[in-house]
Amino acid sequence: MDLRLLRYFMALADELHFGRAAERLHICQPPLSQQIRLLEEELGTPLFERSHHRVELTAAGQMLKEQAPLVFEQLERALDLTRQTGRGQLGELEIGMISSVMVGVLPKALHLFRERYPQVNWRLHEMTPAAQVKALKEKRIDACVFRVGYDDPLLRNELLIYEPIHVVMPADHPLAQREVLAPADLAQEPFVALELKQSRFANFLYQCCIQAGFTPQIRQQVIEVQTLLSLVRAGFGVALLPASIEQLAPAGLVFKSLTPALPEVPLYATYRADDASPVLKLFLDTLRELIEPHPAGGCVVCE
Repeated sequence: MDLRLLRYFMALADELHFGRAAERLHICQPPLSQQIRLLEEELGTPLFERSHHRVELTAAGQMLKEQAPLVFEQLERALDLTRQTGRGQLGELEIGMISSVMVGVLPKALHLFRERYPQVNWRLHEMTPAAQVKALKEKRIDACVFRVGYDDPLLRNELLIYEPIHVVMPADHPLAQREVLAPADLAQEPFVALELKQSRFANFLYQCCIQAGFTPQIRQQVIEVQTLLSLVRAGFGVALLPASIEQLAPAGLVFKSLTPALPEVPLYATYRADDASPVLKLFLDTLRELIEPHPAGGCVVCE
Protein backbone atom coordinates (compact mmCIF):
# COMPACT_ATOMS: atom_id res chain seq x y z
CA MET A 1 0.00 0.00 0.00
CA ASP A 2 1.36 3.37 -1.11
CA LEU A 3 0.85 5.81 1.78
CA ARG A 4 0.39 8.62 -0.74
CA LEU A 5 -2.90 7.01 -1.74
CA LEU A 6 -4.09 7.18 1.85
CA ARG A 7 -3.08 10.84 2.09
CA TYR A 8 -4.98 11.63 -1.14
CA PHE A 9 -7.97 9.73 0.20
CA MET A 10 -7.94 11.62 3.52
CA ALA A 11 -7.84 14.99 1.76
CA LEU A 12 -10.81 14.07 -0.44
CA ALA A 13 -12.67 12.50 2.50
CA ASP A 14 -12.31 15.79 4.40
CA GLU A 15 -13.18 18.11 1.52
CA LEU A 16 -15.69 15.92 -0.37
CA HIS A 17 -14.74 17.98 -3.41
CA PHE A 18 -12.10 16.97 -5.97
CA GLY A 19 -11.13 20.54 -6.82
CA ARG A 20 -10.60 21.65 -3.22
CA ALA A 21 -8.84 18.41 -2.32
CA ALA A 22 -6.47 18.75 -5.30
CA GLU A 23 -5.71 22.34 -4.36
CA ARG A 24 -5.00 21.27 -0.78
CA LEU A 25 -2.62 18.59 -2.05
CA HIS A 26 -0.97 20.97 -4.54
CA ILE A 27 -1.74 18.67 -7.47
CA CYS A 28 -4.07 18.80 -10.44
CA GLN A 29 -7.54 17.26 -10.24
CA PRO A 30 -7.07 14.50 -12.91
CA PRO A 31 -4.11 12.87 -11.11
CA LEU A 32 -6.12 12.94 -7.86
CA SER A 33 -9.06 11.18 -9.55
CA GLN A 34 -6.66 8.61 -10.98
CA GLN A 35 -5.04 7.94 -7.57
CA ILE A 36 -8.40 7.49 -5.88
CA ARG A 37 -9.42 4.97 -8.55
CA LEU A 38 -6.15 3.08 -7.98
CA LEU A 39 -6.87 2.93 -4.25
CA GLU A 40 -10.40 1.67 -4.84
CA GLU A 41 -9.08 -0.99 -7.21
CA GLU A 42 -6.46 -2.08 -4.67
CA LEU A 43 -9.07 -2.36 -1.91
CA GLY A 44 -11.67 -3.91 -4.22
CA THR A 45 -14.47 -1.57 -3.14
CA PRO A 46 -15.68 1.94 -3.99
CA LEU A 47 -14.85 4.56 -1.39
CA PHE A 48 -16.83 7.50 -2.83
CA GLU A 49 -20.16 8.00 -4.53
CA ARG A 50 -19.66 10.55 -7.27
CA SER A 51 -22.18 12.69 -9.09
CA HIS A 52 -22.06 15.97 -10.99
CA HIS A 53 -23.20 17.83 -7.90
CA ARG A 54 -21.51 16.11 -4.94
CA VAL A 55 -19.05 13.55 -3.64
CA GLU A 56 -20.00 11.34 -0.68
CA LEU A 57 -18.28 8.57 1.24
CA THR A 58 -19.55 5.04 0.91
CA ALA A 59 -19.80 2.87 4.06
CA ALA A 60 -16.38 1.45 3.19
CA GLY A 61 -15.05 4.96 2.67
CA GLN A 62 -16.38 6.07 6.05
CA MET A 63 -14.66 3.11 7.71
CA LEU A 64 -11.35 3.95 6.01
CA LYS A 65 -11.68 7.58 7.08
CA GLU A 66 -11.97 6.42 10.69
CA GLN A 67 -9.10 3.93 10.48
CA ALA A 68 -6.56 5.71 8.27
CA PRO A 69 -5.47 8.23 10.97
CA LEU A 70 -4.46 5.26 13.13
CA VAL A 71 -2.11 4.16 10.36
CA PHE A 72 -0.44 7.58 10.26
CA GLU A 73 -0.24 7.74 14.07
CA GLN A 74 1.44 4.34 14.21
CA LEU A 75 3.80 5.31 11.39
CA GLU A 76 4.81 8.51 13.19
CA ARG A 77 5.35 6.57 16.41
CA ALA A 78 7.48 4.01 14.55
CA LEU A 79 9.57 6.77 13.00
CA ASP A 80 9.97 8.54 16.35
CA LEU A 81 11.05 5.32 18.08
CA THR A 82 13.48 4.67 15.25
CA ARG A 83 15.01 8.14 15.67
CA GLN A 84 15.29 7.68 19.45
CA THR A 85 16.93 4.29 19.00
CA GLY A 86 19.39 5.76 16.52
CA ARG A 87 20.29 8.45 19.06
CA GLY A 88 20.68 5.88 21.85
CA GLN A 89 17.71 7.24 23.82
CA LEU A 90 15.80 3.97 23.54
CA GLY A 91 17.17 0.47 23.89
CA GLU A 92 18.86 -2.01 26.20
CA LEU A 93 22.15 -1.89 28.12
CA GLU A 94 23.66 -4.81 30.03
CA ILE A 95 26.42 -3.90 32.50
CA GLY A 96 28.78 -6.32 34.23
CA MET A 97 30.09 -5.40 37.67
CA ILE A 98 31.33 -6.55 41.05
CA SER A 99 29.97 -5.14 44.30
CA SER A 100 33.13 -3.16 45.11
CA VAL A 101 32.61 -0.78 42.16
CA MET A 102 29.13 0.24 43.35
CA VAL A 103 30.56 3.33 45.03
CA GLY A 104 31.71 6.54 43.43
CA VAL A 105 31.42 7.12 39.72
CA LEU A 106 29.37 4.09 38.61
CA PRO A 107 26.25 4.58 40.80
CA LYS A 108 26.37 8.33 40.09
CA ALA A 109 26.53 7.65 36.36
CA LEU A 110 23.66 5.15 36.52
CA HIS A 111 21.47 7.62 38.41
CA LEU A 112 22.18 10.41 35.93
CA PHE A 113 21.76 8.07 32.95
CA ARG A 114 18.33 6.93 34.17
CA GLU A 115 17.22 10.52 34.72
CA ARG A 116 18.25 11.55 31.21
CA TYR A 117 17.26 8.46 29.26
CA PRO A 118 14.33 6.83 31.08
CA GLN A 119 13.41 4.75 28.03
CA VAL A 120 16.73 2.87 28.09
CA ASN A 121 16.39 -0.34 30.08
CA TRP A 122 19.71 -1.05 31.80
CA ARG A 123 20.48 -4.04 33.97
CA LEU A 124 23.41 -4.83 36.26
CA HIS A 125 24.94 -8.30 36.25
CA GLU A 126 27.07 -9.11 39.28
CA MET A 127 29.72 -11.66 38.30
CA THR A 128 33.43 -12.32 38.63
CA PRO A 129 35.76 -10.34 36.34
CA ALA A 130 36.61 -13.47 34.32
CA ALA A 131 32.92 -14.20 33.79
CA GLN A 132 32.36 -10.59 32.76
CA VAL A 133 35.04 -10.77 30.07
CA LYS A 134 33.53 -14.00 28.74
CA ALA A 135 30.04 -12.49 28.71
CA LEU A 136 31.37 -9.34 27.03
CA LYS A 137 32.98 -11.29 24.20
CA GLU A 138 29.83 -13.40 23.80
CA LYS A 139 27.76 -10.17 23.57
CA ARG A 140 25.66 -11.06 26.60
CA ILE A 141 26.71 -7.80 28.28
CA ASP A 142 27.76 -4.49 26.74
CA ALA A 143 30.18 -2.98 29.25
CA CYS A 144 32.06 -3.78 32.45
CA VAL A 145 33.67 -1.70 35.15
CA PHE A 146 37.00 -3.17 36.29
CA ARG A 147 39.71 -2.19 38.76
CA VAL A 148 42.36 -3.45 36.33
CA GLY A 149 42.17 -3.31 32.53
CA TYR A 150 42.43 -6.26 30.12
CA ASP A 151 45.08 -6.40 27.41
CA ASP A 152 42.94 -7.83 24.61
CA PRO A 153 42.64 -6.51 21.02
CA LEU A 154 38.90 -7.28 21.07
CA LEU A 155 38.33 -5.05 24.10
CA ARG A 156 38.80 -1.38 24.81
CA ASN A 157 39.71 -0.12 28.28
CA GLU A 158 38.77 3.47 29.09
CA LEU A 159 40.36 4.90 32.21
CA LEU A 160 37.84 6.50 34.55
CA ILE A 161 39.66 7.28 37.79
CA TYR A 162 42.64 6.43 39.96
CA GLU A 163 42.05 5.63 43.64
CA PRO A 164 44.48 5.51 46.55
CA ILE A 165 45.00 2.21 48.34
CA HIS A 166 44.24 2.19 52.06
CA VAL A 167 44.76 -0.50 54.67
CA VAL A 168 41.61 -1.60 56.51
CA MET A 169 41.76 -3.06 60.01
CA PRO A 170 39.59 -3.42 63.13
CA ALA A 171 39.18 -0.21 65.10
CA ASP A 172 40.82 -1.87 68.13
CA HIS A 173 43.89 -3.08 66.19
CA PRO A 174 47.16 -1.75 67.70
CA LEU A 175 48.15 -0.14 64.38
CA ALA A 176 44.83 1.69 64.21
CA GLN A 177 45.97 4.01 66.96
CA ARG A 178 48.96 5.29 65.00
CA GLU A 179 48.74 8.53 63.06
CA VAL A 180 51.05 7.41 60.26
CA LEU A 181 51.46 3.93 58.78
CA ALA A 182 54.08 2.73 56.33
CA PRO A 183 53.70 -0.32 54.08
CA ALA A 184 56.58 -1.94 56.00
CA ASP A 185 54.41 -1.84 59.14
CA LEU A 186 52.21 -4.49 57.53
CA ALA A 187 54.99 -6.99 56.84
CA GLN A 188 54.22 -9.16 59.90
CA GLU A 189 50.45 -8.79 59.76
CA PRO A 190 48.14 -11.59 58.59
CA PHE A 191 46.12 -10.56 55.52
CA VAL A 192 42.65 -11.23 54.22
CA ALA A 193 42.67 -10.90 50.42
CA LEU A 194 40.48 -11.33 47.41
CA GLU A 195 40.95 -14.65 45.62
CA LEU A 196 44.21 -14.37 43.66
CA LYS A 197 43.08 -16.88 41.02
CA GLN A 198 39.79 -15.06 40.46
CA SER A 199 40.82 -11.40 40.61
CA ARG A 200 43.45 -9.49 38.65
CA PHE A 201 42.87 -6.69 41.14
CA ALA A 202 43.93 -9.03 43.96
CA ASN A 203 47.13 -9.76 42.06
CA PHE A 204 47.67 -6.02 41.58
CA LEU A 205 47.48 -5.51 45.36
CA TYR A 206 49.79 -8.49 45.95
CA GLN A 207 52.39 -7.00 43.60
CA CYS A 208 52.06 -3.63 45.34
CA CYS A 209 53.17 -5.33 48.56
CA ILE A 210 56.10 -7.04 46.82
CA GLN A 211 57.20 -3.69 45.40
CA ALA A 212 56.92 -2.20 48.89
CA GLY A 213 59.45 -4.75 50.14
CA PHE A 214 57.41 -7.54 51.76
CA THR A 215 55.34 -10.58 50.83
CA PRO A 216 51.86 -10.37 52.39
CA GLN A 217 51.02 -13.25 54.74
CA ILE A 218 47.61 -14.13 53.34
CA ARG A 219 45.57 -16.08 55.89
CA GLN A 220 42.29 -16.18 53.96
CA GLN A 221 41.18 -15.53 50.37
CA VAL A 222 37.59 -14.64 49.50
CA ILE A 223 35.49 -13.74 46.46
CA GLU A 224 33.33 -10.88 47.74
CA VAL A 225 34.44 -7.60 49.31
CA GLN A 226 31.70 -7.80 51.95
CA THR A 227 33.06 -11.19 53.08
CA LEU A 228 36.55 -9.69 53.25
CA LEU A 229 35.33 -6.78 55.37
CA SER A 230 33.50 -9.13 57.73
CA LEU A 231 36.62 -11.25 58.24
CA VAL A 232 38.76 -8.19 58.90
CA ARG A 233 36.26 -6.93 61.46
CA ALA A 234 36.36 -10.39 63.10
CA GLY A 235 40.15 -10.04 63.51
CA PHE A 236 41.34 -12.52 60.87
CA GLY A 237 43.77 -9.99 59.42
CA VAL A 238 44.17 -6.66 57.70
CA ALA A 239 43.43 -5.93 54.04
CA LEU A 240 44.29 -3.51 51.26
CA LEU A 241 41.39 -1.89 49.41
CA PRO A 242 40.58 1.25 47.41
CA ALA A 243 39.72 4.17 49.67
CA SER A 244 36.14 4.37 48.30
CA ILE A 245 35.30 0.97 49.82
CA GLU A 246 35.10 2.72 53.20
CA GLN A 247 31.58 3.75 52.13
CA LEU A 248 30.60 0.06 52.18
CA ALA A 249 32.37 -0.86 55.40
CA PRO A 250 30.44 -1.85 58.51
CA ALA A 251 31.05 -0.21 61.87
CA GLY A 252 34.14 -1.33 63.73
CA LEU A 253 36.59 -0.90 60.87
CA VAL A 254 39.05 1.91 60.11
CA PHE A 255 40.72 2.79 56.82
CA LYS A 256 44.24 4.19 57.10
CA SER A 257 46.35 5.81 54.40
CA LEU A 258 49.95 4.70 53.91
CA THR A 259 53.13 6.78 53.68
CA PRO A 260 54.80 6.29 51.30
CA ALA A 261 51.61 5.51 49.40
CA LEU A 262 51.16 2.35 47.37
CA PRO A 263 50.48 2.80 43.63
CA GLU A 264 46.97 4.07 43.01
CA VAL A 265 44.54 1.59 41.50
CA PRO A 266 42.82 2.47 38.21
CA LEU A 267 39.14 1.98 37.40
CA TYR A 268 38.26 1.20 33.78
CA ALA A 269 35.15 0.99 31.69
CA THR A 270 35.70 -1.97 29.38
CA TYR A 271 33.67 -2.73 26.25
CA ARG A 272 34.02 -4.38 22.85
CA ALA A 273 36.28 -2.42 20.53
CA ASP A 274 33.87 -2.83 17.59
CA ASP A 275 30.69 -1.92 19.49
CA ALA A 276 29.08 1.10 17.80
CA SER A 277 25.91 1.02 19.93
CA PRO A 278 24.49 4.54 20.42
CA VAL A 279 23.14 3.47 23.82
CA LEU A 280 26.64 2.44 24.94
CA LYS A 281 28.03 5.74 23.63
CA LEU A 282 25.56 7.74 25.73
CA PHE A 283 26.42 5.68 28.81
CA LEU A 284 30.15 6.18 28.28
CA ASP A 285 29.56 9.91 27.73
CA THR A 286 27.73 10.00 31.06
CA LEU A 287 30.67 8.32 32.81
CA ARG A 288 33.12 10.74 31.17
CA GLU A 289 31.06 13.71 32.30
CA LEU A 290 31.43 12.70 35.94
CA ILE A 291 35.23 12.58 35.92
CA GLU A 292 37.81 15.29 35.52
CA PRO A 293 41.59 15.21 35.03
CA HIS A 294 43.63 14.60 38.13
CA PRO A 295 46.78 16.72 38.61
CA ALA A 296 48.87 13.56 38.76
CA GLY A 297 47.57 12.36 35.45
CA GLY A 298 44.68 10.24 36.66
CA CYS A 299 41.08 11.22 37.19
CA VAL A 300 38.78 12.02 40.08
CA VAL A 301 35.02 11.77 40.45
CA CYS A 302 33.16 15.06 40.15
CA GLU A 303 30.95 15.70 43.16
